[in-house]
This record gives sequence, structure tokens and C-alpha cells, in this order.
Amino acid sequence: MKLAAVKTMQKTKRADPSPENIRTMFDAIAPTYDFLNHLLSFGLDIRWRKKAIKHLQEKRSGMILDIASGSGDCSLAAMKIQPRMIVATDFAQQMLKVFQQKLNVHQGSSIIQLITCDALSLPFRNESFDGTMVAFGIRNFADKLYALNEMLRVLKPNGVSVILELTQPQTPVIAQLYSLYTQWGLPLVGKIISRHNAAYRYLPESIAIFPNQQEFLALMTKAEFVDAHACSLSFGIATIYVGRKRK
Repeated sequence: MKLAAVKTMQKTKRADPSPENIRTMFDAIAPTYDFLNHLLSFGLDIRWRKKAIKHLQEKRSGMILDIASGSGDCSLAAMKIQPRMIVATDFAQQMLKVFQQKLNVHQGSSIIQLITCDALSLPFRNESFDGTMVAFGIRNFADKLYALNEMLRVLKPNGVSVILELTQPQTPVIAQLYSLYTQWGLPLVGKIISRHNAAYRYLPESIAIFPNQQEFLALMTKAEFVDAHACSLSFGIATIYVGRKRK
């Protein structure tokens, strides 16, 4: 009975991963999202985005789609490759409001267009973009394979998709330290600053259940990406996935 009670308590503490709850969480933490990203990653998220964008260098002057753009740091970083246009989408309107505030004061941001939509139902024609990117978002998607199919659909032939995501380190010592940090330190700091209890409990839970490299690359292959490969960052704390649409 005691064991059953403990299991029940643990179950009730898990954050609700439904799309509506994810939207509500991100709307709630939008004001502190950037600060906490930088704080909780010790500034590494900035370097990770820059490395991810380099995989889109060949699409300079092309059309880029930023899926689950959040507050826009990835789109703003992508301006360095001088695309013709960046279309940034997210289903959390408060996140896009924060993004818009940045655009209001960011020089040259007229090439960025914001659209509210779901990653599983992109409102774009087939073969519209030279490149797509999603940073720290795909683990939140209800159907990852369907999302990959949507990315591939809107890519032009030979287009490139870049996915940056938080992942589980594989080195035993690093994995143990990371587990302690994500289970205890990260939720505590996130709760204190964002004043949102569930959001930073959900984060380590979503990382823990995200597919490993082999599994996610298999998903990309199933979605018919070619040349799919992964690049581990910072001992595997984050990973860049890159795939291409057939010519």
C-alpha cells in the first residue's frame, strides 16, 4: 500500500504534456524565458544556437522557417547568414509578443515575419523554404514524426532542416551530474524566477523521455530525410540534428 501511494504521488506530480498545457506554460513563462535560458544553461544556449545556424550557411539569401521560434533568439541569430526572409512561427502568443518587442528595436529585423501556428499544421505550401530550424522545441511536439514530415513537406528539394535540442549526456559521470542538476537545481531556480511551478518540472521530464540519437535519427530517416546526422554539444547536453530533402 505504501509503495502504491508513493507511485500515485509521483504520478500526480508529473507535468501535463498535452499541447494545450504546453501552450499555457510557455505563455506563462514568456517574460522570464530568455533570462532563465541563459542562466540555467550558463550561457551555453547562445553558443549552441550559433553552431546550429552554421549548418544553414549554404542557404544564405534563401527563405528560412523557424518553427517553435519562442522569443526569437534563433531567428535573430540566423540573420547573420543574410537570408532573404525568415518566417518565425509559434503557437504561444505571449512568446511571440516578447519576440515582437525585440524586433521593434532590432536593426534589420524587417526580414522576419511572425506567424502564430502549430508545428503539426504549418500553413505553408509544399517546397516553400530553403531551410527550416527548430531550437529546443521538438521535444514538446505531440507527434515528432508528423512534425518532421511537415518540415520535409515545406522544404524545397535539397533543402536543409536543422534541429537543436536538449539531450541526455551518455558519459556516466556527466550524466549523473546532469541528472542531479536537472532534477533539483533547475526546477528550483526556474520556479523561483518564473513563479511557475510546473514549467521547470516539465523541462527535465521532457528531456528524459526524448529519443536518443539513434532513435531520433531513425525518425528522421523514416520521415525521408537523407544524410541525417547528429552533432553532440557540451558532453551531449545538447545535440544538433541535420537532415536534407532529396534533390
